[in-house]
Amino acid sequence: MTTFLITGIGGPAGRSLARQLMERGFRVVGTDMREVEVMGATVYQVPAATNPTFLPALQHIARESHAGVLIPTVTEELVMLAEAGAAFDLQLMLSPLQGTWLANDKYLTYEQLRAVGVNVPPTILPSHVQSLAEVEARLGMPCLSKPRRSRGGRGVVVHEGEAWEAIQALNDDSILQSFAPGTEYAPNLYMHANGDATVVVLEKTELAQGRVGNAVKVQRVEVEDVAAVAVAAAQALGLRGAVDVDIRRMADGTPVVPEAIREVLDEERLALLGVVPF
Repeated sequence: MTTFLITGIGGPAGRSLARQLMERGFRVVGTDMREVEVMGATVYQVPAATNPTFLPALQHIARESHAGVLIPTVTEELVMLAEAGAAFDLQLMLSPLQGTWLANDKYLTYEQLRAVGVNVPPTILPSHVQSLAEVEARLGMPCLSKPRRSRGGRGVVVHEGEAWEAIQALNDDSILQSFAPGTEYAPNLYMHANGDATVVVLEKTELAQGRVGNAVKVQRVEVEDVAAVAVAAAQALGLRGAVDVDIRRMADGTPVVPEAIREVLDEERLALLGVVPF
């Protein structure tokens, strides 16, 4: 029987995956930064991904538990694990390094998608502008600033009116972006190895911060143009497996990809998609 090693098992995604796998009869081992208990699973406490001892600790756990599949659910671990994939004698459920690296950086994601013709909102680095007039000319107002590397809607700020002082304080660890005022969606994808995609589109009907932020309420919808842009974005980055893409509509209704694309398996995503790749 295959043993699955799940990182971040104490979080919503990790607990959901562990439950789904154990219900199917698989053995589950997990890691987490905190002391947590997950019924039916063996859980080991590990350092944060930024700690130099994290990777050796995870490799040791993988060997000792005879894990056959490693599923990371922590965003900060993705690039590191993609780089170290060959050091694990198991199947790593993660896209190739190039796609993972691009998807981890909002500005690199923007440049790659724009280069291949996938719809994206105008996006620049703070160093690209020297005045509020330049910001308004290139992005319009209101505009957004957000960290280049972050989870979901964390750190997103809407700038309008007299915003130059706040924008001036930013460095190129942030991006500036035109604000897409229309409906926001969360397409959930499973990119199969043969190039096919399974897609379920969720409309975000309520956001945590009103105009921006993580979804508070969602509803499933059938929206073909949104699904098509989401699949094109995942294909452009060479992603495989479970993928989460945020999409918003510009004022003219065009669906655009404003965010970095996440590869972690969010809570209930596989159940939602009806895909069991194990």
